[in-house]
Amino acid sequence: MHSQLAADSRRVNAHIDAQLDVIEHLFYATTAEDWLGVAQASKLLAELTPEEIGAEVINEARLVYEEMNHPASELRAPKHLAQLLTACRAVRSRTRK
Repeated sequence: MHSQLAADSRRVNAHIDAQLDVIEHLFYATTAEDWLGVAQASKLLAELTPEEIGAEVINEARLVYEEMNHPASELRAPKHLAQLLTACRAVRSRTRK
């Protein structure tokens, strides 16, 4: 039973680390003004479930991804990016506690 609990714990930690990696990629891409990277990270975040990362992150990620894939969009910062970054910061601070 202890080994199963340890294995489950490792799997959950690995899953959380993967989510945080996507968030870190989003922050890096934003700082570098790598809009393709922002679009990719927002797509990955939008595909998660609310239980995995939170509904606010998913909703904002969807808005950013849709905005970046709009035919009229240019390579520029999406207007919903600030809200997505704020939601990601909240997730990151919760997981570090």
